Amino acid sequence: MPRPKKQAPNHQSGQYEYKATIGKDFMGKPIRKSFYSPKSVEDAKAKAQAYIIEQEVADRTGETFIQKEYTFAQWAEKWLEVYKKPTVSENTFRLTYKNSVEKHLNPFFGAAALTDIRSADVQKFFNQKQKSLSESMLDKLHMTLYGIFETAIDNDLCYKNPVKGIKYVSNKGKKGKNEKHVYSDEEIKIAKEFFKDSFPEAYVMLETGLRRGEICGLMWTDIDTKNLTLSVNRSIADKIGGGVEVRPPKWDSYRTIPITAELANVLNSLQKTGLYVFMSNSKQITSPSYITHVLKRYMKQLHEKTDLPELTAHELRHTRGTELRRKGVDIYTIQKLMGHKDINVTANIYVHDDVETTRKAAKIS
Repeated sequence: MPRPKKQAPNHQSGQYEYKATIGKDFMGKPIRKSFYSPKSVEDAKAKAQAYIIEQEVADRTGETFIQKEYTFAQWAEKWLEVYKKPTVSENTFRLTYKNSVEKHLNPFFGAAALTDIRSADVQKFFNQKQKSLSESMLDKLHMTLYGIFETAIDNDLCYKNPVKGIKYVSNKGKKGKNEKHVYSDEEIKIAKEFFKDSFPEAYVMLETGLRRGEICGLMWTDIDTKNLTLSVNRSIADKIGGGVEVRPPKWDSYRTIPITAELANVLNSLQKTGLYVFMSNSKQITSPSYITHVLKRYMKQLHEKTDLPELTAHELRHTRGTELRRKGVDIYTIQKLMGHKDINVTANIYVHDDVETTRKAAKIS
């Protein structure tokens, strides 16, 4: 009688997977957990049974049961739900973090135990990805992977972060974070004059460097025309399927910044139709996607009228930061005004630009 063929691995990682119900959450919903084995489904099932028995023993003896072993995919899922979903907008969660985990990280690391992943494994991952992904996407993957392991360390699930010291350079070219277009001082004057009456949201960006969501979240109570200050207290984010939600500023970058008398006059000239400075014709909160859409139209008009390049909302924000640096403002002050997470972000952007400006001025190739 021929020997029965060995069952092929049933998981994309090349391992055998067995899913078991290990309990119920506080709402009574079954909790499912995957167990993996390089040997067989039966071996993975045995691991599941041992886990459940350990749980039951802990319940009967009154001892605390702590899950000490996680696969990468298990912890990445918990990280997304606990650490990221409540702290970022719905779009950022879906497009940046969830996409990074499900499309790129889980297919490579998913079935591996957190404690088995080494720096060499992470470097191999980036060596492969840098062949096809942009530097911007690689940065997102690095940020996500780093965060997953840092929180795992905080929860005593592993003791070193294998992402530290990893290097990568996109082979798709470096069009990205250090090649944003900005206006010169003279072009800023022209653009401000154009946007002052046509699209004041863009004027505010050039004057303050606020993000799109922060512009949308401005309330009249945030503006002090007497003391010439503007406070950033919230941000508006687009929701999937329509509508908006009010969130804290990105990175909790609450701040109060000085404004010019000219900006105060522009804001005072706007019609007050509600709590927010910028509202739609139907008296709804303006959305970031609306700013992107309308700005594109006005940028085309500005280009046709003045031949100035068409910039995005982020490039208008970047123009403000670059203008401050050109005027000799130190990077610590720029960090506070722009609401960057830490000084390294500011230095990486504006010190680089400052060096390039100096190089061009000195005609050094």
